[in-house]
Amino acid sequence: MLMTEIQQVAAEAQVVLAAGDEPDSAASELEQAWQLYRTLAERQAEAAAALVVQGEQLCAEREELDAAVARRAEEATALQERRATLDGRMELLDRTEHDLSDREQAAEAQLAQRRARAGRELETWLADQRRTGVDALDAERQAWQTRWSEAQHRLTDAQAALDERESELTRRERDLRSAQLRLEDEHEDVTQLKAALKEQQSGRAERIERKVTSRTDQLLQQMEEDRRRLAAVTEGNERLSARLGEYDSALASLGGMTLEQVIERMAELRAENARLLEENATAPRADARMLEQLRQQLIQLAADNEELVRERGELESALQRDRIAVNERQNCLESNNWLRAANSQLQQLLNDEAAKLKATANAGKEGHAFPACSHMDREFGTPWPSDARAPELYELVRQMQSVIRQKDGLSYGLSDLRLALAGMAMSRLHLFQGISGIGKTGLARALATAFGSEKSVAVVPVQAGWRDPQDLMGYYNSFDRIFYESEFTKALYHAQCPAFKDRPFFIVLDEMNLSHPEQYFSGVLSALAIKDRPRLTLTTAPVRNPPDLLIDGTHIAIPDNVWFIGTANHDETTVGFADKTYDRAFVLELPWQHPDLPETATALPEPLAYRGLSQAFTEAQAKYGTQAADIIDFLDTHWRSRFAEEMRIGWGNRLELQIKEFAPVVAAKGSPGEALDHLLATRILRSIRGRYDIHADTLDTLRTDLVESLMRFASDYEPVATQRLLDDEIRSRGRR
Repeated sequence: MLMTEIQQVAAEAQVVLAAGDEPDSAASELEQAWQLYRTLAERQAEAAAALVVQGEQLCAEREELDAAVARRAEEATALQERRATLDGRMELLDRTEHDLSDREQAAEAQLAQRRARAGRELETWLADQRRTGVDALDAERQAWQTRWSEAQHRLTDAQAALDERESELTRRERDLRSAQLRLEDEHEDVTQLKAALKEQQSGRAERIERKVTSRTDQLLQQMEEDRRRLAAVTEGNERLSARLGEYDSALASLGGMTLEQVIERMAELRAENARLLEENATAPRADARMLEQLRQQLIQLAADNEELVRERGELESALQRDRIAVNERQNCLESNNWLRAANSQLQQLLNDEAAKLKATANAGKEGHAFPACSHMDREFGTPWPSDARAPELYELVRQMQSVIRQKDGLSYGLSDLRLALAGMAMSRLHLFQGISGIGKTGLARALATAFGSEKSVAVVPVQAGWRDPQDLMGYYNSFDRIFYESEFTKALYHAQCPAFKDRPFFIVLDEMNLSHPEQYFSGVLSALAIKDRPRLTLTTAPVRNPPDLLIDGTHIAIPDNVWFIGTANHDETTVGFADKTYDRAFVLELPWQHPDLPETATALPEPLAYRGLSQAFTEAQAKYGTQAADIIDFLDTHWRSRFAEEMRIGWGNRLELQIKEFAPVVAAKGSPGEALDHLLATRILRSIRGRYDIHADTLDTLRTDLVESLMRFASDYEPVATQRLLDDEIRSRGRR
């Protein structure tokens, strides 16, 4: 542009020179052209300098971009190296796992030999201990019989004393009855006296009140009349003053009246004015004297009233003393009844102690500290033959839906059942949530039915007062030498008996959040975090003749075929779950409305083996493992940093392991988007519930971006669970 302008100026100068104008005009035009040329040259120089600066900035930006590209290349190289390292570590872990498996098998063989040898030694030791225990029990029984005889003698003496006490109480009752009659007569007299006194007091008070009211009305009327008189006198004085003023003004123009007459008339008027003023001054003093008399009368009446109140207090005190005497008599009667009840309870207690002594003697003869578990050893000691193969997972889900509908009359969607089955691969602890009456406990029972064994389920009702693991597990009574097994302990032992150890077994904790699970269920939560043979402590020392499957006579194992299912309502009678419980559990929010499914006559399946189910999970994880890797990569790449910055939400290695176990089972017939949507709603975004420090606008923006991102990740599935959770939280903040 500048070069074009310079060329135009040069062309104009040549035209001027060629025209041959006068020298002065040509010189001036050339000078103007030169000035324009210099200006254009300066502008060109400035533009060139600006271009140089822009070029330097572009060079700097290019260097930064080159550096960023180099860093990205280094990061990619580092990631590849890290992936190679992780692959090597995975191979090393696989080899280590195979070595450990071989060692475990060798150790189990050695342990079986040692157990057989220890069993023979234990039988010999138990025989000696049984003989010693029976002798000690006989001695203890004789001692208890002696104590019982002594207690019977003491009871006889106490009965005699009670009879004597009863006769004395009967005599006192007669005396009290006669005293009560006298008190009733005196009470009638006091009542009549109080009525008369009250009538007299009320009449006297009414008379005084009427008198005071009448006198007060009279005084008020008199005062009102005095005010009117005073107003009239004041008005007369004003009129007289006006007339005096008129007379004074008239004196100057006095016509027919003499001066003496005027003076005499003025003297009369002044005398009348003075008389009226004196009457006005004496009237208030008379009223004051009358008010003082009335005040004295009121003081006298108040003194009389106080005297009447004092007399009334004395009468009420006498009446209270009479009531106390009557209450003492009633207390004596109640004491007599209590002694009779205590005698009956003491006799019942002696009978109960005798029954316990007899039961203890029988238990000592039988010799089982865990009677129910020992009975299971004999009843369920035969292994259950089963086929280790399991159907395909999508066929298993359809089979579950059909069997539950046919056998239990319950309808569940394929999505809910698919998620529940995948949850079994992910965690041993399940939480079924939803409103009351939608079939949470029924679904837990129906899972056992769908797997072919109605006996592979146990329901444990949780109590609101549970605070300690003993409330869940039971406790050992050192006096009776018996462990009082709870329903939970019996179910846990039931699941590992030979007849059930290869069946999926479900222990349902009904209304799990009536009390704090982190208190009574803490031992199980800690044990579930241990992958290698978790177990629970029952006693601190070995007991006599323990069940066959108890570990060292003190611990009970949590077998691999057991899943714990907790049902939970959320209302004013329940408590919330802690984060550590949610982190270890699979959570399923059941819909309040079940789908309408047709009932089909399907043959009931053969009982499913735990080994077959576990093998099906392993095959799905190997076949669809890339789906889980895609979910982990999606969360880490797109949302981990945003969740951390905007809502302070994070997750660790446990969630990644659960995704690897959960997502492949869902993807066997469903969509990876379904698995991602469920984990987002129940594990990651669950912590925003009730957090009002997160603004509704933030949640609204998050909902839009997250739903779009999830649809791009899996276009064949709509993230309904995530949308529902975010919509509920936005509405709770006053947004529609």
